[in-house]
Amino acid sequence: MKKLLFSIPLCAGATAAYLAYPISHEEPAGPPYQLLPKASYHDHPNKHFLTKIPKKIGVVGGGIAGAIVAKTLTQQGYEVEVLEQNSGAGGLWWKNYDGCGLQLPYPHYNLPDFEFPEGTEELPRLEKVKKFVEDYMTTFNLWPLFKFNTEVVEISQKPDESWSVKTKKGEKKDYDFLVLCTGPYNKPHMPNLPGKENFKGRVIHNAEFINAKEWCQGKKVVIIGSGKSAFDVLGQAYKYGAQPTIVMRKAHHFTPIDQKFHGIPFGYLSSSRFGFLFQYPFYCEKSFINKYFKWLGDAYWKVLENALNEDLPSELVPTTAYKNEKFFRGGSRERDIFNEIKKGNLKVVRGAVEGLAENGVIVGGKLIEADLVVCATGYDRNYFGLPAENDGLWMYRNTLIPDKKNFAVVGITNTYCNPLYTNMQTVWLAEVLRGRVNLPGYPKMIDDIKQRRDYTRTVINGEDTISFSWFSYPTIDQFVRDMGLETKRKPNNFSFWFEPIKPSDYKSVVTHRV
Repeated sequence: MKKLLFSIPLCAGATAAYLAYPISHEEPAGPPYQLLPKASYHDHPNKHFLTKIPKKIGVVGGGIAGAIVAKTLTQQGYEVEVLEQNSGAGGLWWKNYDGCGLQLPYPHYNLPDFEFPEGTEELPRLEKVKKFVEDYMTTFNLWPLFKFNTEVVEISQKPDESWSVKTKKGEKKDYDFLVLCTGPYNKPHMPNLPGKENFKGRVIHNAEFINAKEWCQGKKVVIIGSGKSAFDVLGQAYKYGAQPTIVMRKAHHFTPIDQKFHGIPFGYLSSSRFGFLFQYPFYCEKSFINKYFKWLGDAYWKVLENALNEDLPSELVPTTAYKNEKFFRGGSRERDIFNEIKKGNLKVVRGAVEGLAENGVIVGGKLIEADLVVCATGYDRNYFGLPAENDGLWMYRNTLIPDKKNFAVVGITNTYCNPLYTNMQTVWLAEVLRGRVNLPGYPKMIDDIKQRRDYTRTVINGEDTISFSWFSYPTIDQFVRDMGLETKRKPNNFSFWFEPIKPSDYKSVVTHRV
């Protein structure tokens, strides 16, 4: 008994000392990250993927991913041209539906070397995010690199394995290397709605929900969907005097931005490395708990799930486990909208849409009257003929297709803290081009892709892999390790294990390298 009493404070003291122990970072604060490729083609380690050291690089898509790629690669000395179909930068943030905004609090959308201004609201709307992208473009002098009103309709690889791009205007552009940055949301998906031709009202995708005030005042609006965009549209329709109803087959887990669990910020438990210990392992990242105590992980996430659901009306309680949905769904809950639902001012109907009648939507054999139907039903991806499978485009490090030389895809995969992931992905790509990251041979790249694909399908089957958002810790760690850098980016072990990712943790990766 005496030994036990002695060991308890000893273990507690050792744990406290470990958590408080500072983490040293050996990366020097050298000159800005402006370095030409290290290797000549003769001694380049990635000759099996590159046919030559590229000079001119084309980028398809001018959203935040396209801007990050342009900034990073021009700092490496490449000639970069970005082709964007809209007349302004930002992709979906240039123009989108009324009420569109960030899905997570803005600090998660910061970049390592560029942040939202202080005083920004937690979930900024479209105009604020658009300005953030435009200010990033101005700060790094990216505007001259962008060719606006230039929609790409076809990409093709030439006999010498460089790339040719055809635009809607009939132009043909050639590049040594091509980067696809069209993002995960580039083709609005409209469901098949039997009876649509008989409906007397208007049916639109949420991407077309632009004239909200004009279309909603005094109208009956039905929103089909259960994601963040569906709730955005619901809120705007109510704001502009509609009688709105949201129809969903299943509810998803949304977290209030100020949610706490017994006084602990929810992010410390659900979006930290500690939380990841209890999650399904990434295909090459298996924690001790995941390996031997899976039941503990299930219990951990069930407790958090109950905390999230305790104040929800029954219509909004998800049937899918929070542990599963943490990967690929969710976002931040806007309390005002959920409170109006609890008051009965906003109607929620659970069920599948069976079709349309003259004056409404049929769900479960019952008619819900509608003047306007908004389909918040997600997006399809345009892969431009690339070798995608039914559940998505499987790539090495989510970036490279082994069979397609001189080509990369950036920003098409969703993750928590998405712009940070895209930034790390782009710096990794720059180091591949530079020869500082040595790619494995073709067989090993294929084996790595197969291992991740086969394992992923055991965790979530039938969902598009592009929507399958692993915690960004292991995926970012992969990039950082490949570059020979320290994965522990926090000041001490407590922050490393319990604080969610901060983009500023990775500032030296982006701005100062040797």
